[in-house]
Amino acid sequence: MKKITALLIFLLSCSAALCAQDTSQGQSAPKKADLTQAVTPLRVQVVFTEFDGEKKIASLPYTFLVNADERRTRPNSQVRNGARIPVAIDKDKISYIDLGTSIDCSAMQQDDGRFKLTMNFERSSISETFAGWAKQDGPSAPAIHQFRAEINPVLKDGQTTEGIATTDPLTGHVYRVSVTLNVVK
Repeated sequence: MKKITALLIFLLSCSAALCAQDTSQGQSAPKKADLTQAVTPLRVQVVFTEFDGEKKIASLPYTFLVNADERRTRPNSQVRNGARIPVAIDKDKISYIDLGTSIDCSAMQQDDGRFKLTMNFERSSISETFAGWAKQDGPSAPAIHQFRAEINPVLKDGQTTEGIATTDPLTGHVYRVSVTLNVVK
C-alpha cells in the first residue's frame, strides 16, 4: 500500500511539474484563429469558344466556385462534364472512352488583392471531319479531337482574360478559352 501511495504521489508531482514548465515558458496552445487562414470565395467562369474563320461555331460556358486558400495542395474545384462513348474494338468487344470537359482550379490571393488561379483544362470530342477515318476491315474507329492546357492567370475582381487561343491543325478551327473572376460578396 505504501508503494502504491508513493507511486501516485510521484506521478502527480511529475504532471504538476510538467504543467508548471509549460506555463513558465510562456507557451500556450495555438488558438483556432491562428490555425485557419481567411478564405475568399470566388466565382470563376470559363468559356470555350470555337471559330471556323470568323464564324462562331460553339460557345461552352462553365461557372463554378473556388476558394482562394493557400493551404490546399490540390485543386479545390473540379468540373467534369461529358459522356462515355462506346467504341467497337472488334466484332465482339466494346470499350468506352470519356469525352467532354474537365476543369481543375485552385486560387491564391496575392498581396495586391488580385488572385492567382492555377487551372488545368481538358476537352475532347469526336471529330466530325474525320469520323470513321480509321475504318479498315473491322468496325470504324472515331477520330477524337483533344485539347489540354494549363494556365495560371492573375486576375482582379471582375476581370476577364483570354487565357488561350489555339488552332486545330486538322480543321483550322480556332479555339479560345476566356476566364472571368468575381469575388462572391
